[in-house]
Amino acid sequence: MGDINKLRDILGKKARLGEPLSGHTFLKIGGTSDIFYEAETTDDFKKAVVEARKLEIPITILGDGSNVLISDNGIKGLVLIDRSDKIEILDEDKEGINLKKIKKPIYRWESDKKQGTFKYEFKDLDYDESEKSRVRVQMDSGVNLPKAIDFLLDKGITGLQWYAGIPGTIGGAIFNNIHGGTHFMSEVLDSVTVLDLQGGSNTLRIEDLGVDYDKSRFQDTGEIILDATFLLFKGDVDKAKYVRFEWAKRKSLQPRNAPGCAFHNLTQEQKEKLGIPTTSAGFVIEHLLKMTGFKIGDAAISKDHHNFIVNEGKATAKNYLEVMKTIYNKAKKELGIELVPEIFLLGFSEDEIKEFRHPRQLELRKKRLYEIRTIYKDSKKLFSPK
Repeated sequence: MGDINKLRDILGKKARLGEPLSGHTFLKIGGTSDIFYEAETTDDFKKAVVEARKLEIPITILGDGSNVLISDNGIKGLVLIDRSDKIEILDEDKEGINLKKIKKPIYRWESDKKQGTFKYEFKDLDYDESEKSRVRVQMDSGVNLPKAIDFLLDKGITGLQWYAGIPGTIGGAIFNNIHGGTHFMSEVLDSVTVLDLQGGSNTLRIEDLGVDYDKSRFQDTGEIILDATFLLFKGDVDKAKYVRFEWAKRKSLQPRNAPGCAFHNLTQEQKEKLGIPTTSAGFVIEHLLKMTGFKIGDAAISKDHHNFIVNEGKATAKNYLEVMKTIYNKAKKELGIELVPEIFLLGFSEDEIKEFRHPRQLELRKKRLYEIRTIYKDSKKLFSPK
């Protein structure tokens, strides 16, 4: 605990001990952190990382708290949030923007009760912008993704509309190489500035990021994302705005009290094996496993989208994980398929999550990668086998 106190003294009064992490996630579940710190600037963010490493304190970085399930036992070491939010349009006249003055957009529509999970499709909205002229935009890792999408569209800049309705930060989007339909964030990335393990800053080109289906090198290397430069488009803004709202409308099936999809969608091989019309994991959970209404404690499968597990009030991480394991085991036993978790499981022991750690899970992730192709011509090289 001495090193934790020393880090608190270095970071100042904004650093808090024993912070409940449930208040920093969409799911509202999770134990406490040893020490918690929100960095308002990139310099503060870098300082926190460097000082924690000097003291050999483990670091966990949270974005907006989506896409994660935190153990009831909390997270050891430093839990760090990056609130830096600078955007710079790198054309002839550089323009700096402070997103703190911009209201975060909220996309909410009523979902279609008749179609339910099966309605969760985007193919009809897809189109190619690759022939449009490009514009370079630099963004801090702490920039809020929904804010950035709306701001850039208002500036006539397209390319991020595919990620409307996805909560989180730019850093988190790169870390996970998030996807919207057939589109991956890496399509429009040019370079990423990182803090390496020695405390120095390096710039990595897109070809060096090790992008995969919901994966990048940053999940393995310990490098910390500081900012990124994007190659976006001077595209059809009206069309992009339509896609942005329609995309978010369809994603509004996501309940507010859930972290995101619990499992990745199926591979084409799994879909054909089951003889179903979609790769949607939610479709499988609803129509084949018939788990509508299933719950453990207050962790329940959502009736609006069956690939979401919601906290109905006082769910624990143990409740939530048991629901995931029940779905996984039922799919394996009754259907002969394995489902792969899409959310990150933080603070759990390897024994608690051993079902989701074997090599077969990695193989299934890779299959999904090669089945979901980006449409942008200049990014195909990122997804071709070497």
